[in-house]
Amino acid sequence: MKLIDSLYSIISDSAYESGHDYSIRLNPEHFIYKAHFPGEPITPGVCIMQISRELLEKSTGLSLEMDYVKNIKFLRVISPSEILTLDCSLSKVSREDSHVKAQAVMSADGEICAKLSISCKILDYERN
Repeated sequence: MKLIDSLYSIISDSAYESGHDYSIRLNPEHFIYKAHFPGEPITPGVCIMQISRELLEKSTGLSLEMDYVKNIKFLRVISPSEILTLDCSLSKVSREDSHVKAQAVMSADGEICAKLSISCKILDYERN
């Protein structure tokens, strides 16, 4: 399930040599917040991982499938009642054969909310 344009939308983006910065806006009316948790909505960790994968996919122009995540740290609750705009930074983006790797950091108001290292398999990868 894609979350872009439903759970969040991209406000701005900026590419640089080994990464990409995005500013995204969360949709507090998304159905996921009605279940997680009623009256006190929190962005699930799995959604934070999915947003990272989707932004990595967008920044590389490749179709990606999450392979693994490591060094994941959730440092601040991301609640759409408190945080509507997130800054998402993808750094150390590298491609190794059939995989793309990156470090993702999500922050709000200058405070880090989550960070993780992500590895994704390139779909439809063919060796030449």
